[in-house]
Amino acid sequence: MEYFYLREEYQLFVDLVKSDETVTSELQKLYEKDLPEMFVTLDTLNILLKKVQPTDNLLSFEACTEWLRRVKSIKPWMEWISIDNYQIHLYEKKRELLKSVLHQWTCTNIVYMFFDHLLHNETQIDEKLLRLLVKQFIFTWNRLTETQNFEPAETFELVTKVLKKCNENADTVYLVKGVKDCKSCLLEITDPAELPCGHIFCSQCIREWRSKQCKICKDNFPEDYTPTATVATREAVACHNKFRRKCNSFFVEFVTTSVLGDRGTPSPEVITRLIQFVACKPSSPEHQAVKRVCKSKSELSPFEECMDTSPTIKSSLLKLLLQHGFNNIKVHLEKYLSEMEEKISISKRNWDHFYFMVVHCLEDFMYPSSQDDVNHLAESCLSTADLSAFCSRNASKIDTLQFIARLRFSISHVATVLGRQVLCGAAPNIPSPSGNKQEEQDVVNAMKKLVANAQTPWPQIFLIRNLYNNYGFIPMQKILQAEKWILPRGVEISQHMGAWSNITLMFSVLDRAENKIKNKDPQEVQRLIPVIKKMENILQTPLVPEEPLENKMKKIVDALCRHKNKVLMEVVFHTALTLALSQSPLTQLFRNICFNPHVVKGSYLPTMPGDLLFDQKNWKIGQYDTPWTCQCGSYWIVTNCGRPGEVKQCLCGAKVGGINHKPERGFVRKAITEDKTGKGYILGSPSTRRIELERDLSPASVCLARALLHSSMLLGIYTDKQAILSLMTEKPKDVAKFFWDHLEKDIECLAEALSRNTEDATVTVHLFLQHLSNSTTGQNMALNILPRQEDRRQWETCFKTLTQPFFQALEQSLTSVKQQRMRDAQGSNLLLQIAYGQMSPFKDQPNLGLIGMSYMWRFEQRTSIQTLMHLLQQEHREGEGNRYPVLLELMSKLQNIQHVQHLPDIFSLQKALIHFFQNSHGGEIYSVQQFLDQHELSEDQRSAFCRAVATIQKVWSNIRMKPLCSDVRVPPDLLPKDINANTAVLKLLPTPLSIGYLVTRLLIQLQNSCVDTATQITKEKQRVISAEEVKPSSVLKVTENDLITATLANSQYVIEEDGTKTTHFDFQTLQRQVIQRFISGKPIIKAQTAPSFALNSMKTLQYTKTKVREQLQQESLSVNQLKRIMEEARSVNAISQTLATLKVVAEFLAVTGGDPERQLSEYVKNELKMDASVEQFRDMPVVPNTQLKHILSLWQTLSAKRSVLLVQMNQNPFCLVSEQYHEELSAEKEKALTTALSTVNLDLFLIELHEMIIVPLDSFDPQWGLKETFRSFLEDRQDDACIANLTGTLSPDLLLKDVVSIWKTAVRTSKVHSPTYIQERLT
Repeated sequence: MEYFYLREEYQLFVDLVKSDETVTSELQKLYEKDLPEMFVTLDTLNILLKKVQPTDNLLSFEACTEWLRRVKSIKPWMEWISIDNYQIHLYEKKRELLKSVLHQWTCTNIVYMFFDHLLHNETQIDEKLLRLLVKQFIFTWNRLTETQNFEPAETFELVTKVLKKCNENADTVYLVKGVKDCKSCLLEITDPAELPCGHIFCSQCIREWRSKQCKICKDNFPEDYTPTATVATREAVACHNKFRRKCNSFFVEFVTTSVLGDRGTPSPEVITRLIQFVACKPSSPEHQAVKRVCKSKSELSPFEECMDTSPTIKSSLLKLLLQHGFNNIKVHLEKYLSEMEEKISISKRNWDHFYFMVVHCLEDFMYPSSQDDVNHLAESCLSTADLSAFCSRNASKIDTLQFIARLRFSISHVATVLGRQVLCGAAPNIPSPSGNKQEEQDVVNAMKKLVANAQTPWPQIFLIRNLYNNYGFIPMQKILQAEKWILPRGVEISQHMGAWSNITLMFSVLDRAENKIKNKDPQEVQRLIPVIKKMENILQTPLVPEEPLENKMKKIVDALCRHKNKVLMEVVFHTALTLALSQSPLTQLFRNICFNPHVVKGSYLPTMPGDLLFDQKNWKIGQYDTPWTCQCGSYWIVTNCGRPGEVKQCLCGAKVGGINHKPERGFVRKAITEDKTGKGYILGSPSTRRIELERDLSPASVCLARALLHSSMLLGIYTDKQAILSLMTEKPKDVAKFFWDHLEKDIECLAEALSRNTEDATVTVHLFLQHLSNSTTGQNMALNILPRQEDRRQWETCFKTLTQPFFQALEQSLTSVKQQRMRDAQGSNLLLQIAYGQMSPFKDQPNLGLIGMSYMWRFEQRTSIQTLMHLLQQEHREGEGNRYPVLLELMSKLQNIQHVQHLPDIFSLQKALIHFFQNSHGGEIYSVQQFLDQHELSEDQRSAFCRAVATIQKVWSNIRMKPLCSDVRVPPDLLPKDINANTAVLKLLPTPLSIGYLVTRLLIQLQNSCVDTATQITKEKQRVISAEEVKPSSVLKVTENDLITATLANSQYVIEEDGTKTTHFDFQTLQRQVIQRFISGKPIIKAQTAPSFALNSMKTLQYTKTKVREQLQQESLSVNQLKRIMEEARSVNAISQTLATLKVVAEFLAVTGGDPERQLSEYVKNELKMDASVEQFRDMPVVPNTQLKHILSLWQTLSAKRSVLLVQMNQNPFCLVSEQYHEELSAEKEKALTTALSTVNLDLFLIELHEMIIVPLDSFDPQWGLKETFRSFLEDRQDDACIANLTGTLSPDLLLKDVVSIWKTAVRTSKVHSPTYIQERLT
């Protein structure tokens, strides 16, 4: 009993001893001295923690590094010990010991975090500084461990004091004059200059001073002084700044994990101290004059009375506080606002920035907390919104800002709903309406009501801005045409505004073309003639043979502006002109495809997929992972030793794998010796494409390259269609449409990769063509054809080099395009000004306080996972892959990784399902809801199972939407299926290739992949556990909100006077923190140990019946007995309970045998001791009087009767039967069958056909004839006369694929079909 409850704890003890064998001698001494209750695991951890107590031995860099390694090795074990141990309630001493161990760990971990940050990426540190720091943190550890009940506020106070002292020590070591910040601009000194007096400032600040006088000591310095600093001074300042940044990084993690984190609501003292730290100092006049008004995160300083003025840090603090609930910290937030208002007293613009930061932070925090019920939240907010209530002077500022945040959130959701309702049919990239359509309409109606009653147009303006940014200007206009109530008074939709023409973005290349024509350079004109001819063919413009080229160009431009598909046409025309005129080496290949496609034959085209199997990096994780193939040719990767150790089923139905390293027949090891990467164009249908990396190109770069490729191939059709077709693996009937669809898909994928709408993505393509025209990247390289893969790799490397600076400047470029449009005549449109976020053009609006501030209704693009992924994917290096693989792994798969935390619940659910199916007859007809409603489940079980079902539902939905992205091989017949309360619970059972099985394998795979990727960086030793050992502490627990918050805390941005914002992310620090917080110490889970249930274990019915027949003679029930059961048995519940008992009886008889004449009731009561079951028999017709020789006939008859009742209750009794046997009969065939059955003994027909369906059907081909197959089945069971009666009138045209429909038709035909069944809740 002890081992059953504590086996995991004992296993942990074994692992601890393996990590440090010296603890055994320490334990022996402990237990010899005093023999207490032996809590070996906690005692061992206690000994290990004492061994890593910080001491003076840490005074060298090497000693600190070794100490960090030892503490890190303990870290995973600490996460395993839990207060939820049953012995805690039995042993007071164990409770105290656990409390002591956890307290010691908390103290040690704080010191560990500091030194881990300090020594990260260092090979040495100043010895004097290290000695001072070690002494400070030994003091800290001693202070913390002295008191068991050290409050978080006291811990916070102590750590901040020690950090200030450490900073003073760093000043002493690095800075002779003790100057930390520039006393002129108050920013961190990055470019130091030393005055003659010895004081240090920023070089730029000294140059800008009007008076040549030191700001500290007031000493004058010469007019001709040139700001300079010695190498030693520069190195000292750089070292000091680096030290401060490391301390700052530690401080943020300390606050995040040890002060706030997952604890309860922080105390008022902690919140007050944090607010004091985040409140910024009043700025000096010199500081006010500085162009950069916001400092970056690198100035975050826990060593002053303020932290940092950066909105990033303030919003990070707010988000950390909001984790504990808005209402819990509302009073403190009010205080926070008042303290910040005291500091921001310079300009209204600063006020605007500050209030918007608070609103944006509150709004951001709503998204992850409301995904499950966003309709209800939005409808509730909009229907009860009263703008006037928050306009009075007495209204609480924090309540008003919270109201604005909720309103913004709800209006943003309305924009999403309207996009679904209006655009889903017209735009393929807009998802169809999902969920409850009535709920979504209620949200829209609530918004209409709000607009009708509002005293201000700001809600409408914000909705318009959301619609524009989500979908683009033209789709926004379509929505406004359908929903005119959105338009503010005085704003109209221009009848003349069609799709935006991007001709203005082509002016530079058009001017160059016109100049070439005017100069009559024969060579240049010769390049343009094919372009004009191709566009005339595509646009089908009238041909005038002798017409001047200038006129033809004008006609093409005019035709483009009128064309219904001008968006894509303009891209193709811009591409053609760029290829004709650009000197960039990167355009040579596309120029050949466009004008000389036959030259490119045999080339490896850019962005085409390579042979994933040939490059082991794509699939090999473990050292011995080996590819094998099924007989159908599908590849399988065998892990661990590389030889099969379990059997699975391939999608083709064949068995793959093997037992004890012996492979199944047809399962063959495959040596990948040949690179099968195809040449030419190898993409298939555009509908199957998704955003993807190709080699070192990011998804956005891939989209740009493919847009150029597809435009070139489209143009190439009009040069030499056969040459283009010869490049293609697949040859579509309409090749032009094929490339138009691909070009459209390129722009959709680019929009997704950049988190933009398709209009912005189209503009991005035009901007890139401009960028390409002026590029010289790849100079002196021959890139006109790519006969080798190395040539393609070189081309893609050059292309990546070209795209990186382009993407860095993209935000600014798009803003410039919008500003240009605003200056156009069309741009004077009032609706356009609103959509582009211009200040409100409305005058004489009532004073609505904060609600009336225009800044409150700015559209701000949320920092999303997709945005961060785009930035991360730019970090690929040739031959090295991505520099931040863990971040990329997490973010690219976060949609499913965030559900890994529910694996323990899923395992529990699957174990319960296996037990349920093994111990109940008829479990296959239960729905998910019926299973969860069982009264045998405790509330805790029901709650955990509901979480598990919800997780499976969400992950399966993700897999169905993007099966190729999930890395899971999904049977095609499962893809259309969804999970809801009425789904057969069988679908969640972990049978091979079931929904439950696939979801579980995916979640395990995601955990293992993340752990593998992280350990390749940390070099930690991996732990491997079975599914049985999985606990909540074993699995990844990371959400989108966790990653976004951590990213913001590691971002730096600067806002210039013109409002331009430049953001930089410290991905290196972020990846390190993510590994430590979420992945470090997590184990690999052996997938083969997950709960599984082979379907054949449910199909042992035939085996059991065969064995029963071998052990004792069987007879059929009499005709009258069969008739009584079919007529009188009316309760599904009673039949199911009887069948469950018969199953147990049959399984015993199959092994032991028995007397055929013995009464069934007497056997059950006396042999099996199942008295309750005998009582149940009394409610069933015939059963109490049957003998053991009738058990199989009774079982068969009751099963058929139960299925009849289920059909009458509109339930499907054949969930286990493959869908290939479920084809519906035509009305004509059904009518003929009904006539044929009129002369048949329907009771016996239903019983026998039911038996054939549930027992041997899977071994029959669906295309076999029913009549002959049924006759063959009956030969050993009935006499010739009976067989003739049951099969004689059946049509030979009926096939086995119709068998379920045939049986149901027989039920409807039978006289036993009556509505007088007992309908009841299944239990």
